[in-house]
Amino acid sequence: MEKKSNKTAWVVILIISLLVCVLCIGFLLWYFFIAPDNNLSRQPSSEAPSTEATISETVEETEAPTERFPYKTASLPENDFVDFKEIRSINKDIYAWIYIPNTNVDYPVAQSSQNVDDSFYLTHNVYKNYQFSGTIYTEKKNERDFSDPVTVIYGHNMLNGSMFATLHKFNDIDFFDKNNTIFVFTEDKIFTYLIYSAYQYDDRHLLNSFDMEDSTSFRQFLDTTLVKRPYYCNVRENIELSTEDRIITLSTCMNGGGNVRYLVQGVLVNEQDV
Repeated sequence: MEKKSNKTAWVVILIISLLVCVLCIGFLLWYFFIAPDNNLSRQPSSEAPSTEATISETVEETEAPTERFPYKTASLPENDFVDFKEIRSINKDIYAWIYIPNTNVDYPVAQSSQNVDDSFYLTHNVYKNYQFSGTIYTEKKNERDFSDPVTVIYGHNMLNGSMFATLHKFNDIDFFDKNNTIFVFTEDKIFTYLIYSAYQYDDRHLLNSFDMEDSTSFRQFLDTTLVKRPYYCNVRENIELSTEDRIITLSTCMNGGGNVRYLVQGVLVNEQDV
């Protein structure tokens, strides 16, 4: 009788253990593939824009291609805008919005106001709650007006395709050739960047490794962005960068590579008041 009771107890324990495992696996699948990224949305262009950050006219294509940048960038729909007044009521750390056509990159950009934790948004969402997917963010080494020689923006490579995961599309040469534009909205500006390179790089901290305020070091950095590497690399032809240019660098992880990063880089080609 005792042996039968023990056997029954072990069966119950086994069933409970299996159920726990199934629930855990289900949660992980939901978390990484299905769970919403809990981020904000830009105001749809069909709604009446706020008076605070409205694009009064369609953002035109860049002026006739120059010798240094012989490419035209995409344009925004008329009256596309970001309601920063509404966003600030949710989180004052959000100061910009990044949008890349034909990718899932359409997110607010935050910078932590905490004195000691520069990577707060690596693991916290726009509501400042813990979330593995985090928020697209910059560090305090960068100004919030995109006036630095190089602005580095970080985002996770999420398995469900959110955050910066679709930056990896730029590894495909056909996609790279047909898509070349990054838009960054702030309260008073719209910045248009021409994507000129996308490649695998090591995990060094770029803003610590290069003194971007020193013209020689900055020149060295610019040259590294134009190197045609044998793998995971696309670079546009006939791009000539100057130390007067402003560069945006988007950084995310490579699949299965903890010590490597995938970088997508653009040069500022248009700055418009809103």
